[in-house]
Amino acid sequence: MENQLNCKLYYSIAETAELLCISVGLCRKLVGQNRIPAIRMGERRLIVPSAALKAALDKMLSEGQGLAKGEGERGKPCQESG
Repeated sequence: MENQLNCKLYYSIAETAELLCISVGLCRKLVGQNRIPAIRMGERRLIVPSAALKAALDKMLSEGQGLAKGEGERGKPCQESG
């Protein structure tokens, strides 16, 4: 996933959810809780800066939070792309 985080400057909520192997709804919930940083672009669009996402994930992992490695919601294996 680290290589994927270095590819783009920012991600949509859907792309972030796919990277993290979680649902879009859960991703939006985590953004609402400020656990995933996002920037509002206009009235409706949210983007997640890749550097801020990496920092947030590093913080969650160092604090023992987040998903188990390689697992998404409900313990389902994450399908890695490319």
